[in-house]
Amino acid sequence: MKRLIILLFAILLPVSLFAHPHSSINAYAHYYFDESGFMGFYIQWIFDPLYSSQIVYECDIDNNLSFSKEELKQVEAYYFSRLDDYNFYTDLRIEGRKEALGTPVNFSAEIDTDDDNVVIFTFYVPVNRPYKSGGTRVTVDFTDHTNYTAFICPQRSLSVNGDVNKISSVVINRLGSISFTYQ
Repeated sequence: MKRLIILLFAILLPVSLFAHPHSSINAYAHYYFDESGFMGFYIQWIFDPLYSSQIVYECDIDNNLSFSKEELKQVEAYYFSRLDDYNFYTDLRIEGRKEALGTPVNFSAEIDTDDDNVVIFTFYVPVNRPYKSGGTRVTVDFTDHTNYTAFICPQRSLSVNGDVNKISSVVINRLGSISFTYQ
């Protein structure tokens, strides 16, 4: 009977409990403010060497370790645009409420030949939130809810373009979360 219970437990145990990341991304964010408020942020993802090699193998058709315009279109279509279903691995919370992510623009991809030929994606997420009295708490979480990709935030300080004196209460969690208040 004991063996039957163990067997049933093993069969019925959800597969997701065994999920583990197959790739990792170092994620960076650079936030933009102007006189009206929080305009948006650039995201930069640096893929691990193994996953990068897959992107390079499939998309760098001429093998010159640089993406041509046509190759870049292929990278965007196959490796980036499909992430729309996963909210581009980015959860935006303003005052604790999850916000719809604006459509990313200005996508680019490059191969860093000085660092193990890793692939770097960069894109801009528009937000356009005005300042409000008392401040606004913003949290950006880099996360893959399927647990296929692990995110790391190596940056040590908030990267800002605009009045840095309006930023306070910065918290950067190396496991993929950046929070701050702007006022």
